[in-house]
Amino acid sequence: MKYFIVGIGSALILLLIMASVSWAGTWDFNPGQEAVKHRSDVTGDVQGAGYFMERMKVNTNNLSMLEYSHGSGTMDFADVLYDEQKTTHASSYIYWIDYTTGQWTRKYPGASSAITYTRQYDNVQSPTSFAYGTGWYASNPVTYNSLLKDKNEAKSYQESASMHRQVEYARALKGDIAIDMNCTAPTATVSGKGSISMKIDDDVTQGTLHIGELLSMPMTDAKTPKFKTKQGWKDPMIEIDNNYIGDFQVQKTMKLEISKSAPSWMEDWLPCCGGGFFDIPSNNFDKERGSQKGIFDCTCRNTSISTMKPAWNASMAQFPTEKYRYVP
Repeated sequence: MKYFIVGIGSALILLLIMASVSWAGTWDFNPGQEAVKHRSDVTGDVQGAGYFMERMKVNTNNLSMLEYSHGSGTMDFADVLYDEQKTTHASSYIYWIDYTTGQWTRKYPGASSAITYTRQYDNVQSPTSFAYGTGWYASNPVTYNSLLKDKNEAKSYQESASMHRQVEYARALKGDIAIDMNCTAPTATVSGKGSISMKIDDDVTQGTLHIGELLSMPMTDAKTPKFKTKQGWKDPMIEIDNNYIGDFQVQKTMKLEISKSAPSWMEDWLPCCGGGFFDIPSNNFDKERGSQKGIFDCTCRNTSISTMKPAWNASMAQFPTEKYRYVP
C-alpha cells in the first residue's frame, strides 16, 4: 500500500458587525440549557498503555463544547478546560431611550458566558490484552484493538456558528488543539461580542481527518419563519468541509467574531426625563449613572471645592474674590 504525506497550513479569520441590535431570541439558546451562573475548571494529565475512552461536554445557555476520544495503545495526553456562565437573562436587563419612539425601553440583552479548552496529545495505537480477575478471563485475556479517534465540537448558538474537528481510524496521532468561545451581551451603552475560534495542529498517521466550520445566515426579524428553532441554515454565510485520508500534517486556525450593537439613544450624555433624574429606570443606578449623579446630588461641587488650592472656605461667596482671582 502506498502512503503519502502532505503538510497543510491555513487560517480563516472573519469579523462581522451587526448594524442592528443582535440580541438573543428564543431560537438563540442552547436547547434545554438554563442560564445558571457557575464556573468550572478541569485539568488532566494521562500517561499509560492500554485502552481509554474520554468524553467531556460542557454547556452554557448559549455555548456548547464536546471532546470525545478513545483508542488502545500507548497514550500521553493532557488538557485544560474552563467554562463559566457569567450572567443570566433575568439579572441583566437594561434601559435606554429608544431613538425612534423617544420612550424608555426595557430589554433583556442576553446572558454572557465563556468556554476555553486546550489539549496536547501523542498517542500510538496498538493491540492490548488484559487478564481480568481469577476466573475464565484470567486464562483467556480480553484483547482491545481500537484505532484512535479524537473529536471536538464547538457551538455558539446566539451567533449561529459552529466548528468541528475529528480524527478517526488513526494508527498514531500527535499534536494540539485550542478552542475559545465567548458570548458577551451588550449593555445600554457598550456593544457586546460573540467569538468562536479553533486552532488545530495535527500529525495523523494512517487515519482520517475532518475539519469544518458553519456560520448560518443571521436573522433578527422575529416574524421570519424558522425551522425547528434553527435559523438561516438553508444558505449559510460560511460552510467549510475539509477531509484528509492517509498520512497528514495539518495546521489550521479558524476565528469568527461578531459585534452585537448597543441600542441607539435619542438623548445626549445627560438624560432628560419627566419624573426627574433619580426616577430614571435602571438595573444598577449607581453604576450606570455614576458619572452624572454628582451633578444632581451636589457631590461634584463638594469634590471640586476640596481640590481648591489654597483651601476654599465654602461658606464664602461662590464668585472669585481678590484672593482667588487669576492674575496673568
